[in-house]
Amino acid sequence: MSASDDMVGRMIAGRYEIVEKIGSGGMGVVWKAKDKILDRHVALKILRPEMSEDQAFVQRFRQEAKAAASLSHSNIVNIYDVGQDRGLHYIVMELVEGQTLRDKLNEAGRLSVDEAVNIAIQICLGLAHAHACGIIHRDIKPQNILITNTGQVKVADFGIARALGSASNTGKSIVVGSASYLSPEQVTNQAVTAASDLYSLGVVLYEMVTGELPYTGDTPIAVAIQHVEGRIPSVRERNPDAPIELEMIISKAMAKDPEDRFQSAGEMMASLRRVRPHLGIGSPDEVLLKGDDNLSGQKHEKQKKRRTSKALKILGIVVIIGLGLGAYFVYSFTNWMAVPEVEVPNIVGKNQVEAQELLRAAGLVPRLSAEKYDPDVEANTVISQSPLGGEKVKEGREVYYVLSKGESLVTVPDVCQLSLREAQLELENKNLELGNVDRVFHETVPEGHVISQNPKANTSVSEGTRVDVSVSKGPEVIKAVVPRLIGLSLEEAEQLLQEHSLELGEVVEVHSDLANGMILSQDPTEGIEVEEHSEVNVTISIGPEEQLHEYTVKIKVPDNDEPVNVKVVVIDMEGESVRYEQDVEPREVIHVSIKYKGNAALLKVYLDGNLWSEQVIEP
Repeated sequence: MSASDDMVGRMIAGRYEIVEKIGSGGMGVVWKAKDKILDRHVALKILRPEMSEDQAFVQRFRQEAKAAASLSHSNIVNIYDVGQDRGLHYIVMELVEGQTLRDKLNEAGRLSVDEAVNIAIQICLGLAHAHACGIIHRDIKPQNILITNTGQVKVADFGIARALGSASNTGKSIVVGSASYLSPEQVTNQAVTAASDLYSLGVVLYEMVTGELPYTGDTPIAVAIQHVEGRIPSVRERNPDAPIELEMIISKAMAKDPEDRFQSAGEMMASLRRVRPHLGIGSPDEVLLKGDDNLSGQKHEKQKKRRTSKALKILGIVVIIGLGLGAYFVYSFTNWMAVPEVEVPNIVGKNQVEAQELLRAAGLVPRLSAEKYDPDVEANTVISQSPLGGEKVKEGREVYYVLSKGESLVTVPDVCQLSLREAQLELENKNLELGNVDRVFHETVPEGHVISQNPKANTSVSEGTRVDVSVSKGPEVIKAVVPRLIGLSLEEAEQLLQEHSLELGEVVEVHSDLANGMILSQDPTEGIEVEEHSEVNVTISIGPEEQLHEYTVKIKVPDNDEPVNVKVVVIDMEGESVRYEQDVEPREVIHVSIKYKGNAALLKVYLDGNLWSEQVIEP
């Protein structure tokens, strides 16, 4: 059976039932799973064992996944849950039915310019939301771009690259990300910003339009170096259908210096939207000069005159509109240039009221972009902002900020009466941790089950809080030492056993030369430790055994026509017993020897069932 077969049907965290394998990567394996609580299918990514053993990576993975879970946007793959179950660390995501951009490029080679621009715009929408929330992707590449069956684009794996950067087995100098899409600052281990994601998006857009990567090499290092030093190959040389405006956008996104790139995903998206009217439309001259070579000269000349006249009219209209638009743009640009620049105040760490006052005092417009839990930042305090503090912007510019909701509080579940393993899973499902385990005796709670907990059930605590529990060892077993009973009477032995919290068990009587009623042996023996209220079995003497006496009785069978049944019965101190019984011929004389105990015995003779004689015999 393969590992995949072994996982299918397995329940993770008592909630997610694995249905089938979707795919795998360097970090883990992705499964399609059924959420039994919400009755929906999800994507379940389980970390590889070697990743799970790296505690630094696991901790960073959980932090980054939780941060990414705060993102909620139609162009971002939603994260629903993060946890671990029996050593398996997992992340639960939205299940996207479709294909990756990598799959699409592998099939098509390159995309139409219109489709490539449409995909890039949707990626910008997702990145704009994430950047406003203070989250940078760090690994934009076709493998992390999902396209649904309806054409919607979703960006996946936010924060995973940053988590990988903390893994101890990667080494400090190793750059995390795919070499073909790395920004120059990632290659040189410089500060990574939102502009780094836009560089990687520029590379992805280049590949979508041309069907080729801008830089290739024999090794990842050779490719990475070109991102720092290489010239960007012409887009139009590889795809003449690409408009010059699009080539300019790609060149700006892939500028070596982050300051020369688009300063936000929104700015890049606006440029992509402006290039749309240029797609698939030829120049007016090309449209007007198209004709039919089979037309006669005269007819062709008339049509040419009509076309020329019409073209002049259109040209006149275009000139008028152009002059008007030109005047409007000159006026708008002049007004825009007249707006003074102001410095954006740093509002990170400020409470919301103070932050808004600072922004308004600087002539800027505060805009709340998101709220998220942060255990390290007090509630109602600004976590991040865009543009950053210290930047120069035009007065009246909107400044987006992310506000802390403080610690994420959870309700402690009631784990009393659960087994220790069940209690641990219940706590982990609430993002809590099992704390100290104190094992104590308990009369009613079964062994291995929780007796009490701290904090108590239904208490509100921070995520990650440790919950201490007391676990039952079962009823306490109290030992008692068996006393010496040999030589005592039953009454004395019973009294002594009670004093030692023990009980008298089975009593066996035997003949002996010792006094009648004296205990001869015991089980368990003296000095043995047993549980309280255990039984002690004893053997007692009933005195010496009586001697056997022998007597012979003579019986003459009466004259009869048929044989007679003769039976001899003896009653002595051991009770009544038949010593002889047999059919005897008439007139026959028999002698029967018997043995008896005691000083006397009663002997009875029966013929054919009737008492024939009875006598007391003595030694």
